[in-house]
Amino acid sequence: MPKKWWWGWPWCVLIGWLFAGCVAPPFYSYLVYENPTSFVRLEVSPWVDPDVPQTLNEHPATMSRRQMIEALNGLRVREYRSGPIRWFRGLADPEPAFMKEEIELLAPRLLEGLGLAVPQELVTFYLSHPVNATKREVTSGGMFVRDGHLHVIISNHRTSYEIPPAGLIYDRRYPLFSLAPLDVDLLYETEETVMPKEKKIWETILGDEHSGEIVLDLSRLSMMKM
Repeated sequence: MPKKWWWGWPWCVLIGWLFAGCVAPPFYSYLVYENPTSFVRLEVSPWVDPDVPQTLNEHPATMSRRQMIEALNGLRVREYRSGPIRWFRGLADPEPAFMKEEIELLAPRLLEGLGLAVPQELVTFYLSHPVNATKREVTSGGMFVRDGHLHVIISNHRTSYEIPPAGLIYDRRYPLFSLAPLDVDLLYETEETVMPKEKKIWETILGDEHSGEIVLDLSRLSMMKM
């Protein structure tokens, strides 16, 4: 999957929507859960090509509640620092990606979504916390299973969003779209659970790898104790 797909495809959707006479396209295929500040729903995976089997997700997918809670509990975020800044200041301390109440809300709904999804879909999530009358903090992303691995995408993490006086409210319509450049790295508490990914030469030299996606080995999650 292209590393920067979430920057490109939403703009194509928006431009197409504008040129189609402002008729809103279907943004999701099934709503699993929704309240005024959060939702979990199924959406078409932007990277899936039905004619290319290797791009299809392994859905519907079955995970245990234990696996999902452990996956969400183990996710960590760390302030992103580029190579030069890291040399001077070192690495920031990691912190949990989700609060306890967020995990309690998400875990059963994500499990339901993965069990309902078809190979062309992924499960997306959205959480927001009001800051004041016009601003909120947004955490959003997606999740899918492929080849026995759980892919977790964080597009926004506690991102500040100013609600526009008019027009589209992008944060709720596009949970996979980064409202601002992601300022955290996504980690997991036990490195052996994370599937290794290919690093580019300059990332290895500069220590400047930065990604909002992490891939977890489901077989290792199932062996963890709770």
